[in-house]
Amino acid sequence: MQKRIIQLLSKFPGLKAREIASQLVLERKAVSHHLHENLEIFIQDPDTFGWSVIKSASFVLELTCGGTWLTDTHFEKALSKSGSPLDADHGHVTIKIPGERKILLCAAAKILAIANQLVAAKKKVELDFSENKAALSYLNRAGFVDRLDSTIKILPKRPSSSAAQRYNANNIGLVEFLEINAYGDNSDNVPERLKNSFIEAFGKNNSNKLFTVVSEFVANVEEHSGTVIPGFAGLQCYGSADKRAKVITVISDSGKGICETLRPAIDEHLPLLAKKFDPSLPVSDPKLILHAILKGGLSSREGGGGAGLHNSHSKAVELNATIKIRQENFSVLMEYKAGVLENKSWTLNLPKLIGTHIVFEFSLTKTQPLLKLEP
Repeated sequence: MQKRIIQLLSKFPGLKAREIASQLVLERKAVSHHLHENLEIFIQDPDTFGWSVIKSASFVLELTCGGTWLTDTHFEKALSKSGSPLDADHGHVTIKIPGERKILLCAAAKILAIANQLVAAKKKVELDFSENKAALSYLNRAGFVDRLDSTIKILPKRPSSSAAQRYNANNIGLVEFLEINAYGDNSDNVPERLKNSFIEAFGKNNSNKLFTVVSEFVANVEEHSGTVIPGFAGLQCYGSADKRAKVITVISDSGKGICETLRPAIDEHLPLLAKKFDPSLPVSDPKLILHAILKGGLSSREGGGGAGLHNSHSKAVELNATIKIRQENFSVLMEYKAGVLENKSWTLNLPKLIGTHIVFEFSLTKTQPLLKLEP
């Protein structure tokens, strides 16, 4: 009996005793008795009464940060240290948020994305803000909780109401996470909303450039990602009075990666280019993304034409921006300074994070107003 229960719970953690008995064709009382008599092997969730095998019961992703702001770099370091919970056998995952730290939207976006992906993978997820209630309050205002799967447990407790809906985008320096759906179903006009919020906070300077970048990336999510889990976009401004403030825009989805959406059109219309970016070579994927952004002409839209991702390059040049693109197991970095691409690089063999997660960052001009930026 024990071996069969372990095998079942390893595949389907969180089952109740009666569900285990039903699937294994055993008496419920016998199963319940065995579980309670072997607590060194099995553990029960006090809230759901579901059972798991202890050795695969809980995976802890603990985020750490030595400075004031928790960034997406800190998230990636934690993921590299522990491995991706998406690849683990654990049925329960806890993501621990460090105390006394502020959270940049780029970090919050990846936390939100992986948490929802874990739920889709049939895992029970817990976000632990016990040591940082201020961060939870801030993220609630940013619409983080609104975009979080309702089954995810939040410690010390889930906010009883949405601060994002209550404030209705009336938060200087922050535009809450806005939902993006595949094929544009039920999506708000996200690029326009981000542009208008930017103008309200910082004026029209650079707003059209930002709109162009966001429009292209959002269109990719809506038209090509095929994401089942809704994507999202958000904007945050941060900095201090003695430094030029920075604007971070995030666009995130849990669908197909960029290369997966580009390759069918390339294979059909550009066979020589397809051969150049051989998918059997891991380095070909980041190189293909760089080619699409820097050279253009590789849009996955019907016919294979259009400016595609290349639009983001021209605006990044004008804004001296930094673009980071995270794919399932690699990332691409582009840094622009003085109107040129100063650095392009990639990192391979990253822990699993499904989809495409983009961070577009640039500094405000000295003539733009520096409003309240602190969360």
